[in-house]
Amino acid sequence: MKKRFLLTGIFCLILFSCNHNNQVIPYARVNFSVNTTSTNLIHVGGYEYFTGGVSGIFVYRSDIQTFYAYDRACPYDWENGGRVEIDTNNNFILIDYKCGSKFNILDGYPLSGKAEEPLQEYNAQMIDDIYLRVYN
Repeated sequence: MKKRFLLTGIFCLILFSCNHNNQVIPYARVNFSVNTTSTNLIHVGGYEYFTGGVSGIFVYRSDIQTFYAYDRACPYDWENGGRVEIDTNNNFILIDYKCGSKFNILDGYPLSGKAEEPLQEYNAQMIDDIYLRVYN
């Protein structure tokens, strides 16, 4: 009985100690406003990259009032420089070309690749008809 308990304990230890390499992205304070008329965010489907966050910030405009903002840090390999950008083959996907992980541009969740966690999302809200505020 003790042997079975010991073997079960060792098996559990091995199972839960596997390194999945999905790392927790550290908190980074984000709070900035941007004039949408002076960027590609002026039109629906437009996107821009900004400095800030952990590895930069990606903002996408899906309709007149809806924007999505994500940290560019890939949850799988951000510590090794992995960060997302628009997939050149599909403008509705963000990809980390370093590890191959792909993410849905509308919710930040992984579609394929090594990443198992979604991108870090930030709030994106129109202040008026011109300025967009991105914050956490």
